Amino acid sequence: MPNVISVVEYGLISSAQAGREPMPGTTIVSEAAFQSLRQLAFDAEGVDNLLSYFVQKGGEYVRVRNYVGLLALADGTQLEILPKILFTRALEEEPDQLATIKQTRASLLKMLRRLRQSPFKTFSDAYTNATHLPLWDVFITTFLDAVEPLVQQGIQRTYVSVDNNERFWKGKLQSTRQQRENAYHAERLAVRYDALTADVPPNRILKTTLLHLQERTSNATSLRRIRQLICVLDEVPASESIPNDLLAIQRAGRLFARYSIALRWAEALLGGKGFGVKIGHTPDLSLLFPMQRVFEDYVAHGIRAYWPEKDQVSVQESSAHLVDEHIGGPKFKLRPDILIRHNDRTFIIDTKWKQLQGNEAGATASNYGIDQVDLYQLYAYGKKYAAEDLFLVYPANEGFRQPLPVFSYDPDTRLHVVPFDLAAPLSDEVEKLASYAFR
Repeated sequence: MPNVISVVEYGLISSAQAGREPMPGTTIVSEAAFQSLRQLAFDAEGVDNLLSYFVQKGGEYVRVRNYVGLLALADGTQLEILPKILFTRALEEEPDQLATIKQTRASLLKMLRRLRQSPFKTFSDAYTNATHLPLWDVFITTFLDAVEPLVQQGIQRTYVSVDNNERFWKGKLQSTRQQRENAYHAERLAVRYDALTADVPPNRILKTTLLHLQERTSNATSLRRIRQLICVLDEVPASESIPNDLLAIQRAGRLFARYSIALRWAEALLGGKGFGVKIGHTPDLSLLFPMQRVFEDYVAHGIRAYWPEKDQVSVQESSAHLVDEHIGGPKFKLRPDILIRHNDRTFIIDTKWKQLQGNEAGATASNYGIDQVDLYQLYAYGKKYAAEDLFLVYPANEGFRQPLPVFSYDPDTRLHVVPFDLAAPLSDEVEKLASYAFR
């Protein structure tokens, strides 16, 4: 069974070293796992803030940043990175570590169901609540749930052109080939014909994914289901070129439309492609997600559900520019996370995945931990989109449970900084946000 280690977003990781006491809250991994992480911290190509490496008091550490999900290492260790939602200390400092991991895993799965352009919407409530399973096993189970109906309905077959030498007439005779290949074999015919086959790219990708997963899980139920599906796909070979087959799938048209969810899962499980982050030297899987995007999509989904009229809610709208005219045209598009037009009012909501200090002692002096650049950004949004009420939405934490006092930019423009409780039902938090906006 793969060694699954759960760590917290922004948590520290190190290896056990004789004579050295690690920093408080550090997760200890094997030397091989740590060296893999250390190398990834240097080799992550084009990915900002994924891992960082540093040395302090003679000890080597790797800090995970603002990505959550799964990262496989060369020694077979699976690093399960969980968001810092329901707790403020490292997992090792929690009095009930297992319960905390389960609660946080459930919150993450609930949020991933609302991630745009991903197959996570297929998560059932049963899997969202299956907090005893590591993320990897939940992902495998969801993929198998997508494949099994395809098999029950009958795997898709299609006609492909075959050029072959046969002993009987079949299809069309290829005269040039006949002269070239069969000049001394009158008993053979060079023919081209259409054959109905299951050996097509979508089926090869599914078969390859099943073989891939069979070696990477020890869950008895999943293994049984995987082996059954492999038997059904016995006539389908594994893919010889995954990139080529994935490219062919994009051109397959509507014939394989019912395969779409299963194929998206396959693409992700085979190497982290399709959504999340793929880093250059990850040896096996990389199912990582920027937590800012996960939080933004989760809040946006709830707001869209509250305002079902599509013309009222816009996500990432870019109709306005910071500069209206420069050398004959506008410059610098403005993209607020969420824009709501309700009756004669306009609201702008920007989500920020950051721990705010709230109304704690001394928080006012440090501006509650709000970045000043975010205030500038919201002010520009308000002026360019003619919005009087602006909202900065942060995840709620132990010290931030109530909205901060209103920030008044000027008599016509107000900024509201509000918490969003990820442990509460999504509809309740959106309704709370709406009632605060309209009061």
